[in-house]
Amino acid sequence: MLKVCNRDSVVALALLTRSRFVKWNCLPSSRIHFHQKGSSLCDQIWTEYNGLLVGDEHRAGAISASMSYLQSSFSDWDELVIGAITKEEAALFESAQGLRRNNLWQSSIYGVNLQKIACSQSDYLATLSRNSRYQIRRSLKLYEAATGSIQLLPAQNLNDALAYLDEIAPFHLARWGENLGESGFANPGFVKFHQALIKIAWGKQQIDIIKVVSGAHVLGYFYNFLYRGTVYFYLSGLCSELDSKLKPGLSGHALCIQNYADNGFKYYDFMGGDDRYKASLGTLQGELFQISLQRNRLKFKIENGLRKIKKSVKS
Repeated sequence: MLKVCNRDSVVALALLTRSRFVKWNCLPSSRIHFHQKGSSLCDQIWTEYNGLLVGDEHRAGAISASMSYLQSSFSDWDELVIGAITKEEAALFESAQGLRRNNLWQSSIYGVNLQKIACSQSDYLATLSRNSRYQIRRSLKLYEAATGSIQLLPAQNLNDALAYLDEIAPFHLARWGENLGESGFANPGFVKFHQALIKIAWGKQQIDIIKVVSGAHVLGYFYNFLYRGTVYFYLSGLCSELDSKLKPGLSGHALCIQNYADNGFKYYDFMGGDDRYKASLGTLQGELFQISLQRNRLKFKIENGLRKIKKSVKS
């Protein structure tokens, strides 16, 4: 556990772990991870905004102090893995002396200003492009004509939430794959983590799982985190439709977004992912990165050389 104090007050925290990672099957690296274990299965829960746990007023100073401490007190690590974090926070970590930044993953962030919708007293769909509006409205009309009126059915209690999590699984497995490393629901550790998280967070009103139905037909489920007026979209489980005019994802998101705006939430965050639907439904807000900060090691110079060779061969 890394703890940063300002006089007698704790202003920042981080859980650090170590792993051994081998690159190119020949270059071992000793890694320190922020809030991850360095295991693909353990880290499949994939946490965005996963940097130092700190308020904005202390962020720059706490990151600087943390990096100075890790560099001066420990000489046996080769690289520090952090993320996913915002572009601004990545730059603060990168400013540490003697370290080279390597981007392991990056993605756009899209979101919807729910307060703006509520204040303008406009319909959310009216804020979208003409094409997106048309696709969603057509989809909703087709669902209602074929299977009945559309309803949002949020989990009403802890038992509902846990049952909905189970019901998401077959949809998610069908979409992303049933093998380890594909859908998180194929990973028992992923499932146990979210069962435990829901049990802890439900009473604090920090979890919301919504079932969207058209009559008796289930369009899908939307699993969200709620914190200080922001809705963080984590995952969905959607039905598969043969008719391409039926859009369960676009339709469900649009209905959920309008519902959250009507209920006083401030912002709908799609979090990481460059999926086309996020760009259609939200506006670009920034970028997320997972980064590695590497010490000055010969192995990394070799790695960078191999990467350049691989890139030139591909081109």
